[in-house]
Amino acid sequence: MLLRQTWWMTDRPPLEHFLGLWFGVRQFEGVDPAKAVAPVMRFNHPVSETFDNDVQVLVMEQQGVWQWGQTAEGRFVERENEPDVRWRVIGENADEFWLHHAAFEAVTDLPASRSAQLFDEATIARIKREVAPLPCGTWTWPGTTQTMHYRDASVVMICEDAGDYWVVASAPQEADLDWLDELNLTWDESDTRLTSES
Repeated sequence: MLLRQTWWMTDRPPLEHFLGLWFGVRQFEGVDPAKAVAPVMRFNHPVSETFDNDVQVLVMEQQGVWQWGQTAEGRFVERENEPDVRWRVIGENADEFWLHHAAFEAVTDLPASRSAQLFDEATIARIKREVAPLPCGTWTWPGTTQTMHYRDASVVMICEDAGDYWVVASAPQEADLDWLDELNLTWDESDTRLTSES
C-alpha cells in the first residue's frame, strides 16, 4: 500500500496544510485562524460583535438555524438558534474549531463531489477504513453527530441521525476521489462525474 501524504508528514500545522490543499491559501504565518478561514466561508458566515449572554457568536449557518460561538472562558460552543436552547461545548481548540469550519466549506464547495443519504453502517465502515479522522471534534449539525475525515486532498463529512447516515465527499479534482469511486457506492443525491461528462 502506498503511503498517503498527510498533514503530520509536513512541517505545517493542520489548518495551514488543509487551507492550502483545499483553497490554495498560502499566506498564513502569524494569521489568526478565524481571519485565515473567513475568506473561504461561503455556506456559513462569520459574525462580529454579536453576543448571547456570555457567549460571543462567531459563525452563523446561512439560513440562521445554527450558531457557533466562544464562551467568556474561551470554550467553543454550538447550538440550534432557537429561544432557550442551551449552548453545547464542542471540545475543540481554536485551530480545530476553524479547521472544522474550513472542512465544512470544502465539503460543500469543492468542485468534485459525491453525496448520498441513508447509507448503512456497513457502508460507513467501508468508507472509514479508507480515510483518517480530521483533527477536529464532533458537531451536532447538520446531523445528530457530524464528523470530518480526509484522504489526501479529499474531505469526507459523515452525518448520523438515528442510525441513518448522510455522506458528502469532496475534493479539488475528480481524480482526488478515485479511491472512493473504487468502492462502487451508489451516490443517490449528487455525483459531479455525471455533470462533468455531460
